[in-house]
Amino acid sequence: MKAVLIVICSVAAWMCIAPACHGDVYVKRDEAGTLIFSNRPTGADWQLYAKERPDSVAPSQRMAFETLVADIAAGEGIDPLLIRSIIEVESNFNPRAVSRKGAMGLMQLMPQTAVELGVNDPWDPAQNIAGGTRYLSLLLTRYRGDLTKALAAYNAGPTAVDTHGGIPPYQETQEYVRSVMGRFNGGGYARK
Repeated sequence: MKAVLIVICSVAAWMCIAPACHGDVYVKRDEAGTLIFSNRPTGADWQLYAKERPDSVAPSQRMAFETLVADIAAGEGIDPLLIRSIIEVESNFNPRAVSRKGAMGLMQLMPQTAVELGVNDPWDPAQNIAGGTRYLSLLLTRYRGDLTKALAAYNAGPTAVDTHGGIPPYQETQEYVRSVMGRFNGGGYARK
């Protein structure tokens, strides 16, 4: 009986959490004109910003993105292995991934960042990779080529990195930088 109750509670908890991690993203402007994004609209003033695309490529088909990553990375002067490492950590090559905070797609672009980078469809792998790679390039320029600071800013935002003078003391960000660097340095993704 106790085991059955645990299973029922686990399934119920999963059902509550799962909808918040995937799906459509909505946008509205507040009184100050700031864009606000959510995956759970609470009124008629929300507009659909990005619709989850059911026809997206499955994560198991990560190799389908190899040429796309190589071409886009070359255009920004960034090692394609670094971009593949970021994609693996961010979304595990799932172009439909949505984080709890609303980041979308392969490179997990936050909605406002996507808008600023000119990404019209964050579910489109080409646009998402191009936007994420361009953002990383901007961060590398901002931090004068310091890859660990750029990665920390990609994860936690430039304000957090600037405030702390480097990788912020956030466990998630510290693990993120270690994970991407480990893959990039040969610890998790085979070099070609």
